[in-house]
Amino acid sequence: MMVSRGLFGLSPPHLQPLTPVSEVSEPPESPSPYMEAGPDAVPVEAEEDMEEVEEIEPPPAAVPFSKLFVYADRFDWVLMVVGSVAAAAHGTALVIYLHYFAKIVQVLVREGEGVDVVFDRFKELALTLVYIAGGVFVAGWIEVSCWILTGERQTAVIRSKYVQVLLNQDMSFFDTYGNNGDIVSQVLSDVLLIQSALSEKIGNYIHNMATFFSGLAIGFINCWQIALLTLATGPFIVAAGGISNIFLHRLAEHIQDAYAEAAGVAEQAVSYVRTLYAFTNETLAKYSYAASLQATLRYGILISLVQGLGLGFTYGLAICSCALQLYVGRFLVTHSKAHGGEIVTAMFAIILSGLGLNQAATNFYSFEQGRIAAYRLFEMISRSSSTVDHNGNTLAAVQGNIEFRNVYFSYLSRPEIPILSGFYLTVPSKKTVALVGRNGSGKSSIIPLMERFYDPTLGEVLLDGENIKNLKLEWLRSQIGLVTQEPALLSLSIRDNIAYGRDATLLQIEDAAKIAHAHTFITSLEKGYDTQVGRAGLSLTEEQKIRLSVARAVLSNPSILLLDEVTGGLDFEAERSVQEALDLLMLGRSTVIIARRLSLIKNADFIAVMEDGQLMEIGTHDELVASDGLYAELLRCEEAAKLPRRMPVRNYSNTTASQLDKDSSQNRSLKEPTSPKFAKSPSLQRALNLHASRVQDSAYGSHESPRVSSPEKENDLPLNGTDKEPSINRQDSFEKKLPELPKLDIHAIRRQTSHGSNPESPISPLLTSDPQSERSHSQTYSRHNSQLTDKPTRVQVQVQPVKEKQHKKEPPIWRLIELSLAEWLYAVLGSTGAAIFGAFNPLLAYVIALIVAEYYRNEVNRLINISDDVDKWCLFIACMGIVTVIANFLQHFYFGIMGEKMTERVRRMMFSAMLRNEVGWFDEEENSADTLSMRLANDATFVRAAFSNRLSILIQDCSAVIVAIIIGMLLHWRLALVALATLPVLTLSAIAQKLWLAGFSKGIQEMHRKASLVLEDAVRNIYTVVAFCAGNKVRELYRLQLTKIFYKSFFHGIAIGFAFGFSQFLLFACNAVLLWYTALCFKNSYTDLPTALKEYAVFSFATFALVEPFGLAPYILKRRKSLISVFEIIDRVPKIEPDDPSAVKPPNVYGSIELKNVDFSYPTRPEILVLSNFSLKVNGGQTVAVVGVSGSGKSTILSLIERFYDPVAGQVMLDGRDLKKFNLRWLRNHLGVVQQEPIIFSTTIRENIIYARHNASEAEVKEAARIANAHHFISNLPHGYDTHVGMRGVDLTLGQKQRIAIARVVLKNAPILLLDEASSSIESESSRVVQEALDTLVMGNKTTILIAHRAAMMRHVDNIVVLNGGRIVENGSHDSLMAKNGLYVRLMQPHFGKGIRQHRLM
Repeated sequence: MMVSRGLFGLSPPHLQPLTPVSEVSEPPESPSPYMEAGPDAVPVEAEEDMEEVEEIEPPPAAVPFSKLFVYADRFDWVLMVVGSVAAAAHGTALVIYLHYFAKIVQVLVREGEGVDVVFDRFKELALTLVYIAGGVFVAGWIEVSCWILTGERQTAVIRSKYVQVLLNQDMSFFDTYGNNGDIVSQVLSDVLLIQSALSEKIGNYIHNMATFFSGLAIGFINCWQIALLTLATGPFIVAAGGISNIFLHRLAEHIQDAYAEAAGVAEQAVSYVRTLYAFTNETLAKYSYAASLQATLRYGILISLVQGLGLGFTYGLAICSCALQLYVGRFLVTHSKAHGGEIVTAMFAIILSGLGLNQAATNFYSFEQGRIAAYRLFEMISRSSSTVDHNGNTLAAVQGNIEFRNVYFSYLSRPEIPILSGFYLTVPSKKTVALVGRNGSGKSSIIPLMERFYDPTLGEVLLDGENIKNLKLEWLRSQIGLVTQEPALLSLSIRDNIAYGRDATLLQIEDAAKIAHAHTFITSLEKGYDTQVGRAGLSLTEEQKIRLSVARAVLSNPSILLLDEVTGGLDFEAERSVQEALDLLMLGRSTVIIARRLSLIKNADFIAVMEDGQLMEIGTHDELVASDGLYAELLRCEEAAKLPRRMPVRNYSNTTASQLDKDSSQNRSLKEPTSPKFAKSPSLQRALNLHASRVQDSAYGSHESPRVSSPEKENDLPLNGTDKEPSINRQDSFEKKLPELPKLDIHAIRRQTSHGSNPESPISPLLTSDPQSERSHSQTYSRHNSQLTDKPTRVQVQVQPVKEKQHKKEPPIWRLIELSLAEWLYAVLGSTGAAIFGAFNPLLAYVIALIVAEYYRNEVNRLINISDDVDKWCLFIACMGIVTVIANFLQHFYFGIMGEKMTERVRRMMFSAMLRNEVGWFDEEENSADTLSMRLANDATFVRAAFSNRLSILIQDCSAVIVAIIIGMLLHWRLALVALATLPVLTLSAIAQKLWLAGFSKGIQEMHRKASLVLEDAVRNIYTVVAFCAGNKVRELYRLQLTKIFYKSFFHGIAIGFAFGFSQFLLFACNAVLLWYTALCFKNSYTDLPTALKEYAVFSFATFALVEPFGLAPYILKRRKSLISVFEIIDRVPKIEPDDPSAVKPPNVYGSIELKNVDFSYPTRPEILVLSNFSLKVNGGQTVAVVGVSGSGKSTILSLIERFYDPVAGQVMLDGRDLKKFNLRWLRNHLGVVQQEPIIFSTTIRENIIYARHNASEAEVKEAARIANAHHFISNLPHGYDTHVGMRGVDLTLGQKQRIAIARVVLKNAPILLLDEASSSIESESSRVVQEALDTLVMGNKTTILIAHRAAMMRHVDNIVVLNGGRIVENGSHDSLMAKNGLYVRLMQPHFGKGIRQHRLM
């Protein structure tokens, strides 16, 4: 949007130009180096207000303004008072300059007094301007420095108080509000809002209010008649701006709604890109997006129209008002009521005053935000701290006898769920007790109760006979050592992480590390114990973290040790090493172990078995096995569920068979689903996430045999049909683990698969298949994009784009011109308007100077009649006012149309380019659906901002510069050259000014973000921090960081203040130089006095327009990133070309599919081979079921057949031809896909079904729905097939969505079907109906590949292929696979009768 600075570079006071939606991220132009144009928040605020009125929402709570300063000390008040005085002085400077401008003009009266007198007077006034410049420099420096300093000081107090209160909260607070670090990031953003209000905004407000009051004062002092007249015409100008603003607000709302619809279309298309590609509906999506952009375009053009007229009338009226005042001024001069200079000064002082008021008002939004943020923060700061009494007794010596006596307990955040119910347990001194039980049995709550994170609801916990409530809390926690499965590291050095708040020497820390077997790896690091770890430093492997955790416990030398499944996620060697360290640590200490794997605790002194919050049995391992109770049952489950383990494993945990399809990728063992509770433990979930995030550290670094975890990996069975001879050690370990499994019929498999495969390499990377990423592959094409980028991908995602980014260059300007060539006519018309309006700036200054010269001719000689000349020039100015309306209309309307059309075109080009990319591109983190939607919304408007808006301003300003130079040269060339010579200096000043207006605190914000990392880590790991009494250490560290930031911001503030003050000094100093040289020219008789003053007036008033284009430099630089982003998307060449003209489109498809020796890894995780040397053949018309644990590569096969990805090696063939030879859209038209998670678009049911074939008749749609068992439920809906299914289909059940998805495929009637069966996740009744629909679908004479999860689906299948770790390990019919009693039986077990399950357990 073009925001003109109008006359003499000053925006009118009354019009806050409104930013259309397409420009929301772009602040309007700053009107002059003295005034900060209101941030774009102002119009947004107005819109928000309007929305609030409609919804009648109560306004958010806010503190009174005065309470923002509640943490200011005496020094802060001194700073604020000094800063306010300086701001006020700075604000009045321009008005005082205007006052002296009157005196400069008045020198004209003295023309007859002799050259030297006039020269001395000029010199005197030039010197005064230098003094004003000096004053502005000091005032600007003090203003900025004081406000930055006090803002930083006060917010530092708020930060440290917040942290103190936060770290003193009860654990229930973190249970309620979460301990994920959001509490910290929220405080960071809230404090920045307060800081903005406290520092720069108050200074800016005082500055502008000083301009307002001083402008009024100077106006009335100079000429009260003109001042009153200016004030009287003000309301008309305000009305012109106000009326257009009302329309603009309405239109801004409409344009936002209109774009929201287009954004919805784009977001759905990008989110469901796999479905879109599968049904080859790219053209439909592009058409829908283009159609929905038309409304945005219409509203955008209307906005340009209103803006052009609004600004035109505003500026036109302002210029006509000028003419009126100068006309009235003639009477005042001829009747000796005022001087010419006073009339001009009064007029401009009042205009400046109005501007000041307008600018001051823009700060109210920031004040409001600051008050709301302060309310949130101060409410937290006023919270009472932990209710726990920190006083209490200490025991002289700790024996370590622990007793839980009739304990009842539930978490405060969910009091209705009992965790412990009458729990008794005694841990004898210096003995080890292991707690076991199913998930949800309550064993994990023992540690927080022992640490006194919580108190029991009933009952008591005793230490050496003393209720722990009576003991001093910090002393109690110092007696306990805690080692958890999730080692908590702060963003500090290794030394600080081991000390963790304790005062320890380096020697003690090294000794602790040696005992924990951590010293070797620490000393091998470059900086040893001073290596930074955590999120801001080196990322350690899980094993290394656990060793640090053990070292920390060693250092605290506790009497009691609490271990929470410490080695649950380590491989054999690491587990052995850590276990040795733990054994050393456990010597002579009372130890409680929370165990989830029973094999690790067989040697414990006692094993306590829990169920439903009660102790069920206790004894040694042998006693409990002999008694054949709950422990024996748990042990049998674990033994029965174990799958083969071949190699040292880097990451595993445990789970149940019921989680096979979700979590098994992380598991070491596969348990029977005897208890659904196994699947629900939050600690287990945490563990799973933890392992996933750490995989890349540990598993892929080595070239030794890769370490494998998880059933799908432990099951990377060697019995692959493609192997001539399975690897011996794999076979051995396999046989040892499962003696009852018969060998597979390798020859039978070989007959089914390809013949030429190589034996498996002992270091095949496929074995390092990533658990978490593989979990997402099993839903590869049905997941929302954001879910695809699981944590492990991040490492790669960051690596890959780096390569691409090296080639990114800013697009050349001709690309932008090329984009807008279609609108050349609009550009010409807009440029004409801009050039005319720009030329009026110096022209008006010149005409006013002419009128003032006439005034003084009259003062020198009263006999001269000046009325004709003055009237003529006033009429000329009035005509300029009328032409201004037309010029502004042309400029804003036509450049607006050009900009809107350009935005719309760029959006369409970007969207089309996005939908040409292969699916792998969308998997990258930076191309998630949300990011791409945002780039479509914002980046296109930046292209417009970088070109059409800037072009408008550039032409306007260049026109002003050229006209000023022409006038200057015509009047007197020497002065014109001196004025031009000051231009670079003024440019520097303008750029410094713009950077200052961008905000004081930007540089410091990053430091605060880094400082808060320690705090976020502490909150994330609050249990460990509290357990090791490290809260004070964290507070101290944070305070230390704040002190560092404070010193930095002190110097930063002074530097910014200096730069700002100096830029202001240059502005006035250049003016003084110009005045001095004007005097010199007059003294040397180069020119007469009226001509010299006319030239001075033209250049001093046109200065702002001359400088403005250069001031835009930093602004345009900021937009480069968006320009690069736009052309990067438009110019990208897809890796899989969708429209290759040379590709084949055969007339018939027989449906024979073959995967030949395929190696495949996902582009975002190239280090993980999902399929390795994989071969599979499906004959035409055959139905093949693919089964396997989650992550074994089942869904990947479907993705390769659909050509969402190309294999890394090998071929995917259709009817004997490589898929790459077929036209991509033709290929996908012959594939029918039902995805595991059905994708339903936000439209009617009919449109969702005909998504497969748009020309389908009503009868065909209903027939397809009948076949899919969907017609009945659709007909029962009030609107039948025209029922709108809501955003993303939320109004339907999963079963209904699945049936609509099946109907869609039935309607498509493709010869090849790819079904990813999802009925396992559907409620049983619905599941039966979906099952019947799928059965009907599979019975057709089509080639079908079915990813099956349930035994029921196996009835209509010609062949079943069992996958594990990207290889075929078994295949055959259902009966033959049952007879083999292998992996297939295990996978299908949950779906067979209980009899089989009992038989297997035995």
